[in-house]
Amino acid sequence: MVLTALNAKLEFQMPHWPLYCIALHYLERDLVKYWFPSKAYLMEYSGSIHMNVLLLIMLAVTSGTLLAFSSTSFGYAEPKSSSANASILTPNQIAAGGPIPPNYTLAQQEQNCVAAENNLPWSKTLNAFENYNSNRSHYWSCSEFTGSFTGPNKVYAYKSPTYYPTPFTIVTRGINEMYVYGGVVAANPPPSGPYVSKVEPGSLKELWRTELLNANMTQAFTGGGGMYTVGDNGDILVTTNSYLFKLNGTTGAVEGALSLPTGATLPSDTYFNGLNGWPDGTLAMKDLTRAAGCTLQSLSAVNKCPGGPSVLSVVDSKNMKVLDSVQLPELVGGRVTTTVHDGKNYVYIVTVTQVYRYEWNGKNITLDKSWGPVPYLKPGQTGGTAAAVMGDWVVIQTNGIPSDVPLSEVAISQTNSSKVTRIDPMPLQPGQKSYIPNFGVMDLPNNRIYGMDEGPGKVVGINFDQKTGNMTLAWSVDQKTFGWVNAIGPPNHRVIVGTNLKLTNETNIQPGPKNPNYTEQVQWRDAATGKLLAASDFFSPMSSGSQVVPGYGGLSYHVLIDGHIMALKVLPSQSNTTSSVNSTSQK
Repeated sequence: MVLTALNAKLEFQMPHWPLYCIALHYLERDLVKYWFPSKAYLMEYSGSIHMNVLLLIMLAVTSGTLLAFSSTSFGYAEPKSSSANASILTPNQIAAGGPIPPNYTLAQQEQNCVAAENNLPWSKTLNAFENYNSNRSHYWSCSEFTGSFTGPNKVYAYKSPTYYPTPFTIVTRGINEMYVYGGVVAANPPPSGPYVSKVEPGSLKELWRTELLNANMTQAFTGGGGMYTVGDNGDILVTTNSYLFKLNGTTGAVEGALSLPTGATLPSDTYFNGLNGWPDGTLAMKDLTRAAGCTLQSLSAVNKCPGGPSVLSVVDSKNMKVLDSVQLPELVGGRVTTTVHDGKNYVYIVTVTQVYRYEWNGKNITLDKSWGPVPYLKPGQTGGTAAAVMGDWVVIQTNGIPSDVPLSEVAISQTNSSKVTRIDPMPLQPGQKSYIPNFGVMDLPNNRIYGMDEGPGKVVGINFDQKTGNMTLAWSVDQKTFGWVNAIGPPNHRVIVGTNLKLTNETNIQPGPKNPNYTEQVQWRDAATGKLLAASDFFSPMSSGSQVVPGYGGLSYHVLIDGHIMALKVLPSQSNTTSSVNSTSQK
């Protein structure tokens, strides 16, 4: 823990790495033993100027090298990451000048709002589940936008000093409790495997890290799973590889580990990409598989050497016990979506060409033969990802793999699966392809869907008629994103948050982590009109499959492929100086 803390504080790029390690070894052994009563105290004390100077002197004497250094004790300076490229401060970071703590008055108001919501089985915290609720609605009504809807805004940014190998997702457990799950998609250097870290809001320093598996040793199939805050106790649940883990959110201790059913596929060739749940705490999850002998990881394996059919499992989250499981008709890429409709517990499964519905009756999970399966593609379209529930309808966005025809938003009635409506809201220009591996926002209070497509570079607002399922285009704007778009704020002040790409090569996109050839900014838009309210500087691309998530006190968090977390905040501009809104070129 001491070495971790000191490395997070002072990260040097040195030609004498072995001597540096020796110096750190003696620092921990001798100074802890003779100068400090506990390692915990040393870790806290190591933030002071005295400890930094002492460490620098020891390193200089040991290596014979004069070291240049920066320390947060002298004021804000961007620490070097352990990736090959050193960070350069952007105007947003310079404007912030250091860590951005939550607005704690606002954070308490947000927490009071969350406490009044009914969002079981997820904990009463701002961001317990990757898509807000089990319906995968993607809107966080209690998260406040702190900028102006009418005047110019300014964006402030702060990059974590700690290196988190490919951070994938972030959840909260309380105003001062934030966690990151990562190590499951490509990184440079590659991580040993999945981990969970507790992160200090404001400073974004790591408080502890729990390593869950070492994929290098086992060659186990790994990819983006999920992390969730579940129940009244705020248990941290993680699906990764073929396991479900339960962590103590205070200490990081692993309090439970459940091996999940994988059917005919070996556990080493499966990983569970997330989970979902019903109000009583029962969870549903399914796996991805790769062929025996394949050594590729993440979605590369699913695309290039796919394995057998997925297995859908139902788990009691309180007792960490598998209640039932069933093999699905085929390998399913998208995540599962659970809902309660007409008093019954359902889970929707989106395959390459059809949508299935399964029913959980409290004892068994079975195919609902009274509903579907529903074909949902037009000729030339490719399969969608997860379904999202919009009142009496379930909605799928097509073209999760590049297609030469425009995508559709497809709505299927939960009551009558023969009732299907669709809209193609983003036409393609000659030479363009349609591609979006994610889905949009189901804003039920406003009867509005927000969708996106990287190919034509559009984000759209779509009016939705709950009675008929008919959809019409409300607005369309230029915004190029691979990622999710989310919505924050109450229904009458909804804001759309998502990324926007600046590409150097439209036909050969390299997301990294080594030498990515594009950058990304975060944009905030008025959900009613699509009007751009604020836009950040362009930063390193976000980790594949991730999203900009809401944090307490007006913050947003952007997880980057370079192994860092970027905290962002929007405030009204205090003068007539140039606003970030005025500098958002996309090319």
